[in-house]
Amino acid sequence: MKKLAKILGDVAVTVGCCVGVGFLSGKEAQFFWGNDASIALFTAVFALTTFLIREYCRTTQFATVGEMSKMFKRGAGIWEWAIAFCSFVCSVTVLAGAEQCLAQLLGALPLPVFAFVAAACAGILSRASIKTLKIVNTLALLLAAALLIALFAEGKASQGNSTVPPWRPAVYALFSVTMTLGVSARLGKDCSQRENAVVSVVSAGLVAMLMFAVLPLCNFDAELPTLDKLGLPMRLFAALALLLSSVTGLAVNVLPVSELLTSVIPDKTLCIVLIFGLALALSMFGFDFALRFGYAAVAAVGAATVFTATKKLTTNNAVSKKTKVYSDTAR
Repeated sequence: MKKLAKILGDVAVTVGCCVGVGFLSGKEAQFFWGNDASIALFTAVFALTTFLIREYCRTTQFATVGEMSKMFKRGAGIWEWAIAFCSFVCSVTVLAGAEQCLAQLLGALPLPVFAFVAAACAGILSRASIKTLKIVNTLALLLAAALLIALFAEGKASQGNSTVPPWRPAVYALFSVTMTLGVSARLGKDCSQRENAVVSVVSAGLVAMLMFAVLPLCNFDAELPTLDKLGLPMRLFAALALLLSSVTGLAVNVLPVSELLTSVIPDKTLCIVLIFGLALALSMFGFDFALRFGYAAVAAVGAATVFTATKKLTTNNAVSKKTKVYSDTAR
């Protein structure tokens, strides 16, 4: 029972990193995975790459992004800064998305108040334990599922699938894996190979199920495909679900950045304030800008990470087998 709870907690955090404002509002569906074939491709890439990253951390016992940087040897510092940059870009994207979506649902304000609230809540959550993070992510996912069910009940209808090139769902999968690095190292390190496989497959499957649920709710002619023309009660409910999903994603994204920055400024609270302050300022460029350019940059770093981790994992496994054979022969 304890092992099952651990696996479900890992799944909740992994899926919670993927299901944010861009996901629930339909913006990511519109640009990255607007049809069934794209969802299938995303699922395969996400499951495989998540497993490889978690397995690499299990075999090396690396628990943080800083420790994972050792896989690059001379380029360790560059990679660590690249991951911090990616996590920061993700934070900017989430804040921009939260501000755009909540402003449409609740009414625009002169200042980015909604993004500020999301950043403040995420800053508090980022100081919490992994156990607390799992609980809050589980709550966020339940609320997201309830929102999708409510939208179905309201009779939201699709305007047809969105045609996207096949590379986009792969980019989205690598982007999502990179977003989870702040916690996947910690979680994968303490799991068995079988548990890592189960978490990876179940997480990918659950994200895919939510993707399939979002698809028929999307009006791809609208700016925010799932949030078009909602009544007041539904707007309030959607705002709550979107806010909580953005907070959980931000709390994970800030981890690699704060880990790196605290090596320069040894005050974690100050580091988090500085990170979110700058992210808030840059989020003013808008969600569409981050969606089109930020995701691809993050995915490129994620691809390099997965490739290197896979290469190291394969080499380590080969060395372990040779050592075992030599040991058995010597006996």
